[in-house]
This record gives sequence, structure tokens and C-alpha cells, in this order.
Amino acid sequence: MPINLSRIGHAAVRVRDIERAKKFYTEVLGFVIEEEDPEHGGVFMSLGRDDTHEGHVFDLSPVEDPDNALDAPERNQVGVAHIAIKVDSHDDMKDAYDHLLSNGVTVDRLVEHANQRSMYFADSEGNRLEIYFEFPTSKELFKRGRGDRDFVFTFEDPVPPWATEIPADWDPDTTVDRYHRGTVRTMGG
Repeated sequence: MPINLSRIGHAAVRVRDIERAKKFYTEVLGFVIEEEDPEHGGVFMSLGRDDTHEGHVFDLSPVEDPDNALDAPERNQVGVAHIAIKVDSHDDMKDAYDHLLSNGVTVDRLVEHANQRSMYFADSEGNRLEIYFEFPTSKELFKRGRGDRDFVFTFEDPVPPWATEIPADWDPDTTVDRYHRGTVRTMGG
């Protein structure tokens, strides 16, 4: 019998410069510091929304030797690829994008997966992050087969029609491709 897990409680990230990381996560991303306890791991943060979680969801821990610490994993290294943070609407995602840019954060990729739109970037320490808007139809798309072909999008592009209603002729291998014909099919980076 498998373990009876209820949810993922929090993510912990090691950083070289705890003060720089605290500033990034609180001032740029809007996390709220719930506790600072260097003897037990560092900084414990929440989203500041009591309705979504009891306690911390994201922890920052300093590395033991900042001068000799390894960089965050690259695409062909074992380790965490990225941590994804969900927003409630496409407008919230656009606001997050604008806010990141106004704070000097480079957004590497804007990707439309069949079930969501995502943007990828790095924190002040090089750890990979994603902010995403999951379409209301996402669970049903997974059940039907989403195909998961990735396309570049801009915020001027309308959200695709299957974000709110899956067409009767949904085919995970062709519907998204037909809709996005002429856009970039493969993503770099």
C-alpha cells in the first residue's frame, strides 16, 4: 500500500547570499517572511494568503561555503529543474511578467503548453522558477490527452479557445497544432 500523502508542504532552496535572496523573494515575488531561524535552516516564507496554506511554503537556506558552492543545476544535471508558482488568472500572469521586467528580471521563455501558459526565469541565485496560469479546463485536458506541444506566446496573443471549453473534435495530436500553425514548434533553452 502506498504512503498516504496529502500535499507538498514546502520547497527549500539553498542560496549563496541569504539577504539578496530574501530581497528577491519578498520585494520582487511578494513572498512574506513567516520566520527567520538560521539555526534551523534559514528563512521560512509564505504567499501571505491564509486561505491557501497553513504556514510556510518556501524556505531559503544558506549554503555552508558560499565561495565554493556549485551553481544551480543545468538542463543535463540531476537536481530540481524548476519550482512552479501558480497564479489565478492570465491577467495576474501578465502583471507578474511586467513586474519581473520592471525589477530587472530576465524572463527566458514564454511557453504555451496545451493546458497552461508558463514563463520561466531565474531567481537572484540562479535557481529556476516558473510562474504559470493553468487553464480552467486543464484537468479535463489531461484526461483526454493534452498532447503537450509547446508554443511560444506573447501577451498580445489571445488565450486559446480550449482554455475555457474543449472543442468536441479535440485531438491532442492535431488540435493545438492546427490552432498554432506557423508559430515556433520547439523551444530553446
